[in-house]
Amino acid sequence: MSRKGPSIDRIVEALEAEYTEPLRWFYCSFAGEHFNGAVIIQAHGVADCSLRAHRKKINPGGELAAWEVTQERLPPEKYRNRLLTKAEILELWPDAKSIREHEESRRGA
Repeated sequence: MSRKGPSIDRIVEALEAEYTEPLRWFYCSFAGEHFNGAVIIQAHGVADCSLRAHRKKINPGGELAAWEVTQERLPPEKYRNRLLTKAEILELWPDAKSIREHEESRRGA
């Protein structure tokens, strides 16, 4: 039986390294075949984002992609620490595109 994703040892190693960093805000997108939702959460790094979203029961599953959110782009409190829909993401950032949409526009350019 094969396992998907990193081993527990690699996750622990990543978390130990991340915990030396300060807390920052991240935009986390969860997707599989389709977009599963997004979260704006404060964490030490990407592995910590996943762990904190899971603890808060706002991780909808799927592959995680995360980007740091600068103070200037940080949305109001009502959008933080909860699962966001695609419509809510577009309320915040009307020009937002999925990774797939970015890849398609690069191919077409």
